[in-house]
Amino acid sequence: MAAEKKFKEYGIAFKGLRDGEHLFEYRLKDAFFELFEQPQVETGDLTATVKLIKSSRMLEFRFSINGEVGTVCDRCLSDVDVPIDYEGTLYVNFGDQYAEQTEEIVVIPHEEHTFNIGSYLYEFIVVSVPIRHIHPDNEDGTPGCDPEMLERLEEYMVHNDISVSDDEDIDDEEPIDPRWEELKKLINKNNK
Repeated sequence: MAAEKKFKEYGIAFKGLRDGEHLFEYRLKDAFFELFEQPQVETGDLTATVKLIKSSRMLEFRFSINGEVGTVCDRCLSDVDVPIDYEGTLYVNFGDQYAEQTEEIVVIPHEEHTFNIGSYLYEFIVVSVPIRHIHPDNEDGTPGCDPEMLERLEEYMVHNDISVSDDEDIDDEEPIDPRWEELKKLINKNNK
């Protein structure tokens, strides 16, 4: 019951609406993300446009979510805003009890009169966050990341600049694992 109250503004009362198209718009800021326990996204500024196409047999929700969410840069670990651009459709059918048949199809009981889209908005935003989030490069082509942090990372990075060709001798001080020797023989045999 408490969850219904905190998501109240995202409940769409469809019973009183006539059949056809209805448009809803939401501004999703930090307060929206605070509604969720242990959110994967904590800050953002997005606009969600939801078009409801109502018929006597079903509800069709077309979502368009655009804006930015805050996250941590994978390269320099400072805050970065990443763009979100989501388009998708959710179909709601009526049945005896609530069920999520697929990611796009939900069944709600016939007696329901409101459908809450709050958790769906959040889910669509989370799945739209790019896998890799880094600061975009500057106009001159240099990384847009925190330069001080990049310097520190450079100090601790291990460089593997050693290249060994087939003809070069490998330093005999370190013995090679016998499994690698056998693999090397197979590779050399196949290259002949």
